[in-house]
Amino acid sequence: MRTILLPLSTTIIILVIIVYVTNINMSYNPVYGHASPVTYEPAPNEVFDNLLSSQQPLPDKIVIDFTESPEIRASSIKVVNSNNERIDNNDLTVSDSPKSLSVSVDKSKIIPDVYTVSWAVLSKDDGHITKGSYVFTVAPDGNNKSNQSHSPQLVENTTLGYSHNITVVTDNIDLKFDIIPFKIGQNTFNISVLYTNGTVVENIRDIFLEFNNPSKNLGPIVETMDKIDLGKYSITGSFLSQEGTWDIKITVQRIGEYDINQQLEVDIED
Repeated sequence: MRTILLPLSTTIIILVIIVYVTNINMSYNPVYGHASPVTYEPAPNEVFDNLLSSQQPLPDKIVIDFTESPEIRASSIKVVNSNNERIDNNDLTVSDSPKSLSVSVDKSKIIPDVYTVSWAVLSKDDGHITKGSYVFTVAPDGNNKSNQSHSPQLVENTTLGYSHNITVVTDNIDLKFDIIPFKIGQNTFNISVLYTNGTVVENIRDIFLEFNNPSKNLGPIVETMDKIDLGKYSITGSFLSQEGTWDIKITVQRIGEYDINQQLEVDIED
C-alpha cells in the first residue's frame, strides 16, 4: 500500500475542518441518553383555576412519557402536597405505550395547594437511573395569576423578598438574584447579569435554574428563564413547593465562553 504524505500546512487545515464540523454536529444534534421525560400531564408549572372548574378539571392521574422504556419494577412516580404528604394512590402502571408511566391521584385529597411530582426510572435500554421533579398548582377561586401564556414581565420589589449578589471574579461579572415575595408556593425569580463596570453581558444563550430540597427528596426541578431584556431574565412558578433548605443552582450559558455556575442555599419557612 502506498502512503501519501501531505504537507504540514494541509494537514493542519484538514484537522481544523474536522474539529469545526464535529463541534457543529455536537451543538445542533443533541444526543438524548437514558430515560428522559418528553411530555408531562399535567404540564410543569401548570395552574388549575380551582377545584370545581369544568373548563379545567383536575387531573385523574399523572402521566409521563419518556425517551426510553422504563423498568416499572424499579421506577416510581410520587405526588405530594406542600406538607410532603402523598396524594397519589401508589398504583404505578405502564400507560398508553411502553415508554409511558402513570399513577392515579386521590382527588379527595386535593385542595388549593402546590403539588410536587417526583419521578425516578430505570431504563430498560441502557440500565441507567434518572430522576427529577416538577410542580403544578391548584389555586383558590379567582387566583390563577401565574398562567404562563402571557408575555413574561419582570416583577420588582425593593422592600420584600430575597436578594443575593454574586461577583464572578474570574469573568468580572456581577449576578443579582431576587426571589419575590419569597414564600412557599408561587414566586418570581429575577436575574440580572452585568459586567463589574456596569455594562450588560450580551452573549447569553440561556439561563437555567435548578431546585433541590435534599431533606424532602425533592428535585431536581429544572427551569429555563425567560429573557426580559438584555442581561435580564425572569420566571414565575411554585418551584419552592415546601419549607426547608433549598439548593438553587444558577447556570448562565454563554455563546463562545464557558458556562457560569453558581449555587445558593436558601431557607424558607411556612
